[in-house]
Amino acid sequence: MSIVYEIRNLEEARSFLSSVEEQLILTNHASSVKYYGMLAIDYMFKTLSKEFPEKVLDLTVNVGEDHAALFTAIKLGYKNISYTGNSEEAMGLLYGYQTVIASD
Repeated sequence: MSIVYEIRNLEEARSFLSSVEEQLILTNHASSVKYYGMLAIDYMFKTLSKEFPEKVLDLTVNVGEDHAALFTAIKLGYKNISYTGNSEEAMGLLYGYQTVIASD
């Protein structure tokens, strides 16, 4: 069973990853795509993956209901995407991806 760590910011994530020995799956808080943007989330994921390659087992991008972030995550090559919206267009785009699609 893998541990999932939710990134809030790069500094805290670096500190946490420095202090653990386990391999982790990194994800982001759903609302972070609204205040950071998907490109900033991508930068954090790539930076942490390069700095801690032995500790980052996998990445899961949480885009919440944000369509723009979803499309950007797909374009950036992410395969594990958590999407909580209900857009049929988005569902069609996610076909073939490892996704978590949640509904109320």
